[in-house]
Amino acid sequence: MDEWDLENADPSQQVGARHHTVPAFYLRRFANSQNQLWVRDRRSSVPGLRKESDLAIRDFYTFQNIHGEPDGRMDSVLQKVEGSAASALRRVTSAVTWGRPISPKDKTDLCVFVAFQYVRGLRKRREIELMSDFYVRIMQLNAPVGAGRREVGAYRDILRDFRTLEVTSHPNEHVSLMGKLAEPLSEHLLNRPLTVIELTDGALLTCDEPIVTFDDEEDKPDPVIPQARRRTRSRRRQGQRKIRQTRTLIQVQSTRNRGLARVDEIVMPVGRRTLLVFSHPAAARPSHLRITPEESHEAADEVNKRMLAQAYFMAFAHPNDRLLLADPLPEVGPLYRLGGVHPEQARIAGVAPSHLRPELFGRR
Repeated sequence: MDEWDLENADPSQQVGARHHTVPAFYLRRFANSQNQLWVRDRRSSVPGLRKESDLAIRDFYTFQNIHGEPDGRMDSVLQKVEGSAASALRRVTSAVTWGRPISPKDKTDLCVFVAFQYVRGLRKRREIELMSDFYVRIMQLNAPVGAGRREVGAYRDILRDFRTLEVTSHPNEHVSLMGKLAEPLSEHLLNRPLTVIELTDGALLTCDEPIVTFDDEEDKPDPVIPQARRRTRSRRRQGQRKIRQTRTLIQVQSTRNRGLARVDEIVMPVGRRTLLVFSHPAAARPSHLRITPEESHEAADEVNKRMLAQAYFMAFAHPNDRLLLADPLPEVGPLYRLGGVHPEQARIAGVAPSHLRPELFGRR
């Protein structure tokens, strides 16, 4: 990203704009000639036609810079990621170049795009908010100053009860982490064989969390570590005694999947009948694959089922495929699990969040 000269870019350029958490170019690959999609939104009981230009959120990627000013340069970064990916997708899915090896540049652009898409959405921001909330409670940063032992004990009891308070992090927290999270993910994707799969029948849908995983062990969630504490020994050195401390190891685990590094396949639909598949690093897969109608229906059913299961707010389909969104979206479950904590804390973290919408710049 160094060549993009972000430091000299105008920070106010995208402030106040409507930002797509799912790129507009990507949504158009599922739209009709009028750029309309059939949309199932969990905030509405009735699905309907929506234009891709309407499926955006004002100032979602706007952040507050070190000068205290609204800054829209993150959306500019994402636009460059999307532009490179859109060109790469046109080349790797073109009938003219079908079957040719995917160039290193096109693969890199697609890996960066998929990595950013994995971390840029509303679910990831809400996950970060909930984890920040948990961290503040555990660290007890706001214990009352000058209060008695009884008052401090009562305050800490309130902090331990997750149902009483919620601390919400600023959107800056999510925006600042996006690049740091996307970089190692893109490097991991680069180590996986990339295959463009074309379905000869059936139809695919997509959603606002359009990356799904397949793994033989996926139905078995990773175990969380039990609660454990280790005391450090106090020692006398030069007449001083070190304070005895207690260290606790806490595990935070997303419920979205078992982790991209461990699954067999990472799949993203990029059109009504087109899939990007990142296979296991040890697998030998072709760059392009066209599957039979029977295989196409099986693949579409599996991918669509997982898409609907992990849709956060919305799912999208081509208007001709509206039957794929005939049923309401499944309820959203817990966003993360905890290990190494008190069972009560783990239990409360294991329920769906009280509200799904994360904080936006300047408003909730």
